[in-house]
Amino acid sequence: MKFLTGDDTGILKLVKVEAQKVERLGPQRTNDAIERLCWSGPAEDRESRVAVAYASGLLETRDTPTGKVLSSARAAESVRCLQVLGSGLLAVSADGRGGIVREWCGDTCPEGGEKGAESPAYAGSQPISRAVASTASASEAVAESSTEGPWLKQFQLQGPVAAACLDPCRTHQLAFGGGENDVKLFDLERSEVTWRAKNVRENFLCLRVPVAVNTLSWATEMAPSRSLLLCGSSDGKVRLYDTSTQRRPLFELKIGYGTGQGSAGHTGAADDLVRPVNCAAVAKVFTRNSGSAWSLFVADTVGTLREYDLRHLPTCKAAEIPPGGKKHLALAAKQMPFRRGYRGVMGSIRAVDVHTSGEAVVAVGLGRFAYVFETKKRSRASLLGKVYLKQKLNTVLFSTEERAGSKDDGDQSGNESDATGDLDGALPDVDADEVQEGFSSDEEGNDGDDENPLAAGDGESNKSPKAKAKKVLRRKKKRKASSAVDETGEASADDKEASTTAKPVRRLKKRKASAA
Repeated sequence: MKFLTGDDTGILKLVKVEAQKVERLGPQRTNDAIERLCWSGPAEDRESRVAVAYASGLLETRDTPTGKVLSSARAAESVRCLQVLGSGLLAVSADGRGGIVREWCGDTCPEGGEKGAESPAYAGSQPISRAVASTASASEAVAESSTEGPWLKQFQLQGPVAAACLDPCRTHQLAFGGGENDVKLFDLERSEVTWRAKNVRENFLCLRVPVAVNTLSWATEMAPSRSLLLCGSSDGKVRLYDTSTQRRPLFELKIGYGTGQGSAGHTGAADDLVRPVNCAAVAKVFTRNSGSAWSLFVADTVGTLREYDLRHLPTCKAAEIPPGGKKHLALAAKQMPFRRGYRGVMGSIRAVDVHTSGEAVVAVGLGRFAYVFETKKRSRASLLGKVYLKQKLNTVLFSTEERAGSKDDGDQSGNESDATGDLDGALPDVDADEVQEGFSSDEEGNDGDDENPLAAGDGESNKSPKAKAKKVLRRKKKRKASSAVDETGEASADDKEASTTAKPVRRLKKRKASAA
């Protein structure tokens, strides 16, 4: 099992969970963070190449084993969507400019790149045209085709765009939205907006509810007959749309309602503040009771990772009660019940990804750790491991490689690689990040384990204080019971006499109490 991560300094890293190794692919870029990752190989071997989107708008496709740049193109800044579309690659930026890069996901990737990349430039290569953006009004989207350079097609959407994603069942439909830019569907074939969401009704104070789209996730794979779209907002809510039936959401779920908002960091106090939905993912997971089931993973800015059950969505109907009231919140909680939470994540979570088998989920963020959880277990022992990657992480991409069996300690000792030691020895141009005050590192306080970047979630050490206290009480009771029994297995005569005299005294006390 392995996954790729991209950080704020533009470094692409490959983490191998079982081998406990961290490999670096590509150089460091100053003030040019990696924002999106996507497998861009051919359909037969999709993971042979990876597409990388930087904050400056530079798009690169790299060879996965070596990290060599095969081709590059220039898009607008702040890429919000990077997905495979046929043999091309779809890219959408925050200002609404988007395009399709030709033949990047085909059998042979075209060679060539932009100025400043590690490959020779295209003949006539140009970034996404600003002329398209200037001709588009605030309520329409336009597109133009190109025959030169890397771009097959370019289009302009209404901005700002905080999130965009393709429908996995209908690949010509692109959903997008942002701040005060409600969810819309753009048809890539007809080059026009085919559906626009409608905001919820005014609240009980007759005030308009603000639109704050932050994440978008399609749920059409679990219900192909419907066009279900989940929208996470920056005010801590998740809306469910059915684009084939109506414009308003079917219901609106408040994150943490009925299950607790979470904790306020190191204080452990209740946290009632609204936390934005930073990232979300819809995936099929395997549970202990029902086998396979569909879930929604949502993460916020304080390291809270939650999982919601989506089993009722294929048959759910629009709520008759308008959003905002307690009845609507209770109805939404029944339609999308809370399944479980994942503990132990430090810092804001910026990206989550689920393994194709549904057995593991990985989360990365500002805490500089990558956390791998097992979805089958319901205790904190579900933490398979975590690795310290030195930089603030922006995105993560899981590989389809299956999870290998556990190895012996002798085999692991020869294959372990220190994420802060061996990596610096191979690449001396990168300075190691110093552990700041208040930042906890797994390398401190572990005798002989500081060379292991993946700290496995040990069940005994990760138990809560309450569980440990209960275990101690059970042991004490067993010792008392064993001390009252002699070697022959019978209670001693003194204990029998004490038990027989204690019964009449208790009865007498009860009679006096009842008479009084």
